[in-house]
Amino acid sequence: MNQTIKNFWANRRQNAWIVVEIALVAILSFYFLDYFVVSFYDTHLCRPAGDFERDHLVVGQVGMSPQAASPDSTGEASLANLYALRDKVRALPEVQYAGLASDFVGEGYWPRLSTFRAEADTTRWCGANSKCFLLGEQFFETQGLTPVEGSPSAEKLSNECPADGAIITRSMALALFGTDQAVGRRIVETDYDGDAVQHGPANKIVARYTVFGVVEDFRLKPRERYAYAVLTRVTALSNNTPKMLIRLRSSEDADEFVIRQNSAERQLDLMTGEYSLANARTYTEYQEQISNNVSDNMLFSIMGTFIALLLLNVVLGTLGTFWLQIRKRTEDIGIMRSFGAKRSNVLWMLWREAALLTFVACVIGWVIWLQFAMNIGLAQGFTMTGTGQETDWVNTFWLHYFVICAIQYVLLLIIVTLGMVVPTFRAMYKRPVEALRHE
Repeated sequence: MNQTIKNFWANRRQNAWIVVEIALVAILSFYFLDYFVVSFYDTHLCRPAGDFERDHLVVGQVGMSPQAASPDSTGEASLANLYALRDKVRALPEVQYAGLASDFVGEGYWPRLSTFRAEADTTRWCGANSKCFLLGEQFFETQGLTPVEGSPSAEKLSNECPADGAIITRSMALALFGTDQAVGRRIVETDYDGDAVQHGPANKIVARYTVFGVVEDFRLKPRERYAYAVLTRVTALSNNTPKMLIRLRSSEDADEFVIRQNSAERQLDLMTGEYSLANARTYTEYQEQISNNVSDNMLFSIMGTFIALLLLNVVLGTLGTFWLQIRKRTEDIGIMRSFGAKRSNVLWMLWREAALLTFVACVIGWVIWLQFAMNIGLAQGFTMTGTGQETDWVNTFWLHYFVICAIQYVLLLIIVTLGMVVPTFRAMYKRPVEALRHE
C-alpha cells in the first residue's frame, strides 16, 4: 500500500487531471444514480410489512345512464339505486367484500401532503400523505389493511371511526409516539409549505385528530418512499359516479372475474335503476393504466435519453483518459518486466493505483455534493423527514448517503478497471526492448 501511495504521489501531475475529471463525474452523476437506485428499490425491493394483497382486488367504474339527470329522478332515489347496486355486487358468490369509494389506497392520484405531530410532544413530527375513506363501505376489509395488535378490528375501523378520528400506519405511530400502541392519542395536522424538513412543526394548525386505529404499513401511492399515511372518514360520496372496490374470495381468479363482469349478461343482471358496474379491471391493471399516461411516457423517455447519453459520455471519457494514462506508462511497465516483474504484479500495482485515484476523486465529489445536500436541508435532523424514526435506509439520510456513495464508487471503479485493463495487457505483452522504445 505504501508503494501505491508513493507511485500515486510521484505521478501527481498526470493524476491531477484524472482526479478532477472523476470528481466532476461523481458530482454530476450522484443525483441521477440516487434517483435510479431509490426508484429501483421502491419499485422492486421495498414492500412494506402488511402491504395489502392485490391479486384478488378488482376495480369497477359505476356507470350512470342519461336518465339519472332527469327531473323525475330524485337525489334520494338515485342514491338508493346506487347502494342497491353495491348490495347486488356483495351478493355475488365470488365476492368477499365490496364497497363504494371516491378513491382508495394506491390509486395513483396524488394524496394530500401535510405535516403531522404529536400533540403532547412537539419534537416528534413527520410529513405524511392523507386520504379519506367512505364510512360504512367495508373499506379496510376490502382494501386488505390489517390492524396491529391492540387496535380495533378492520370492521370497526370501517364502520365506527368518529368524525375527529384518524387511522395511521405503524411507522407513523412509531415516528410520533415511539410505539404502535397509539390508539386514543392525539395528533395535530399543520400546513405543508413545501419545506417540511425545516418548518413543518411550526406551521399553522389545520386540524386535530384522535388516533382511532393503527394499521400495518402500506403505500398510499405507487413508489412511495416511506409508510407514513393518515386515513380519515367522510360520510358522503364526492361524486355521483364513484368507483367500486371489490375483494374476491381467495379461490377466485381476478382475470376470470373481470371477463365475466364485463360481459353484457352480467352487467344487465346487476343493473339497478340508472346504475351499472362497467369497465371492471384487476387492481394491478388499473394501477398500470392510470400511471402510464402520455405525459409521463414523454417525460420518462426524455429523461431516460438524457441520462443514457450522459452515462455514455462518462464511460467513454473515463475509458479514454485511463487508456492514455496507461500508454504513457508503457516504458515503466517495460522496465519492471525487464527486471523480472510478473505480469500479475504489474497489473495488481496499476489497479491499486487506479482504485486509489478513483477513491480520492470520489471523496472530493461526495464532499461537494454533501455541501449542496446540507444547504437545501436534506441532512436536517440526519433524516429525510426529520423525525429520527424512519422505516428504511432510503429515509435515514446518512445511511442513504453512504449507500449511494458506495454504489457509485463500485460503478466508477468498474469503469476505471475496464479503461486500464486492455492497454495494460497490451503493454505487458510487448517485449521489454519494444516497451522501452515506446514514447
